[in-house]
Amino acid sequence: MPQVTDRTRRLLTAAVVCLAAALLGIHLSSDWRLLHEDNGAMQTTLALSHIEAGLAVTRGHDVFVDRHTGIASLYGHHPPGVALVLAGAFSLAGSAEPAVARTVVILFQLGSLLCLVRLLGLLFPARSALAGALAFAILPMGAYFGRMVNYEAPCLFGVLLQLLGFAHYLASGRRRSLALLAGGVVLAGLLDWPAFFFTAAIGLAGAWMAYRGEIRGRAIFVVAAGSSVAMLAFDLLHLWWAARGSLATLSTVAASSAQGATPLTGVGDFVGGQLESFRRYFSHTGLLASLFVAVLALAARSRPSLALLGGGSGRSRRMVLAVSGSAAAAYVLAAPSWASIHPYWKFYFLPFVTLSVALLFEALTALPRRSAMIVGALLLAEMAGTSAYMLRLRHTREGAYAIEATAKFRADDLRPEDVFRPRSEK
Repeated sequence: MPQVTDRTRRLLTAAVVCLAAALLGIHLSSDWRLLHEDNGAMQTTLALSHIEAGLAVTRGHDVFVDRHTGIASLYGHHPPGVALVLAGAFSLAGSAEPAVARTVVILFQLGSLLCLVRLLGLLFPARSALAGALAFAILPMGAYFGRMVNYEAPCLFGVLLQLLGFAHYLASGRRRSLALLAGGVVLAGLLDWPAFFFTAAIGLAGAWMAYRGEIRGRAIFVVAAGSSVAMLAFDLLHLWWAARGSLATLSTVAASSAQGATPLTGVGDFVGGQLESFRRYFSHTGLLASLFVAVLALAARSRPSLALLGGGSGRSRRMVLAVSGSAAAAYVLAAPSWASIHPYWKFYFLPFVTLSVALLFEALTALPRRSAMIVGALLLAEMAGTSAYMLRLRHTREGAYAIEATAKFRADDLRPEDVFRPRSEK
């Protein structure tokens, strides 16, 4: 096939970014009424606590302030970075409307897309890389939940910085790549706990490389382990300080994460449910590509596996796929009951799935040109069709729980009009 020129690649990448922005911006200013959008109401409430009650009360952590009594209660289930960022955006905009909150999260998601474009460019030829970028932009998991005002999209940006730094260092050995890895750990660690699953996977990959005598492995392990331990200690100490000497809020939620864990007799139902949810939000093509990578990993000595995941850039592909897939899977298995309830628990599979899609399209180059074009067109059409159907479904069906929970937040806690009305009226 003819090569894609740099100018064409840049134009197509810009088009993919614009498409992603358009899909993420659907119903930008609508109230919190769709499935799981109660998360947006909750994050808005937490951000308003910082603005109205002040950091002296919240101590920079997630706090609910009862609008009737003024009593503050610590949430403490996650690191507090998301609400702090929203509080800054609300203060700058002078508004806490949904459009402001969604814009902040959408910017994080678009930043993740740009990181992914760079990561794909390191690992794949232009055509395959563009296919992966398009998948990230349109798959429902990203196009719908990437605009959900919660921890997922902001944390994913930090996770992709980690993966990009890791891949850069594998390819070049430059120490500034390790700085990017450490920066991703710090940023993502301020936002949510899944960051540490990816850092652990990167650290284990580094340890394995060091065990095999590779000098770069030791540096990867030291940076991943050191930065993650430092950030985890910071998060726990900050929570302990904000809770006035207690970690009860976190220990309670950590204990509940294992509740409802699938017994051996229910493993089949759990796996079936996860695969069905995966198909709905990552498309049949995304599921097929993920299974394709799993087969290649199991048949590591086969000719296709050696060709696609062997030496050179293939080795970097193999390691980045292993890290991104194992970290996302570990996060799902760490809380199976929540993974069964919340489809966005699989949000962190986005890097793995999009890299897998790129690898699947790379594999098509082994086919005759006409066959490769037909199969590629069918895969793209399926992704587009599944995405269009799911996005229409998600944007036209209101969530009863989201509406109920949003109303409760507004009745019990601080509201935008409480915070941003003129001072003379307060």
